[in-house]
Amino acid sequence: MEITTPKHVLRKNLRTLSREVLTDDMRSRGARNICEQLLADPHFARAQSVGLYAALHDEPSLDHILLNMHSDKKFFLPRVEGPECINFYPFEGVDMLSRSSSFGIQEPTAGISETVDPMSLDLIVVPALAYDSYGYRLGRGKGYYDRYLALTDAYRIGVTFGLQKIASLPVDPWDKKMHIVYYAF
Repeated sequence: MEITTPKHVLRKNLRTLSREVLTDDMRSRGARNICEQLLADPHFARAQSVGLYAALHDEPSLDHILLNMHSDKKFFLPRVEGPECINFYPFEGVDMLSRSSSFGIQEPTAGISETVDPMSLDLIVVPALAYDSYGYRLGRGKGYYDRYLALTDAYRIGVTFGLQKIASLPVDPWDKKMHIVYYAF
């Protein structure tokens, strides 16, 4: 369906849908499904420097990849560093993460490592509340990923639970389209 609903209304509806529909079992199965799709992706297989994320409750967890993959890949996680900024830092193990005050998610501990140059990332996995059929995302409305994606040429893989199929989202000039999107359901 074509969406003419404003983004803020879509966000509210999708958060409500997530709370009402997603069970712990569905979250777990969906996260495994997303990780399997990522591991089978040829771009992911080739990438050496990969931006991932620590999941919020309504995002597919990537813990299976972060905690179980032993390879020559380097993983990086975002850290919120102000009202409009995220930077990615090396993932050096769960003991080097701390709970953020802004969203309550696990982030690289401040001051442990240097930020990664956005242009050095080969691939970035981007969570969203929803994606449309063109690869545009509906994020949380803060613009963190929008600003970061403008700084990198990394291959962009979008991931979402996919609770609502949306043909076309409202798109702003700064929105970056994903190269591919994987849905958990």
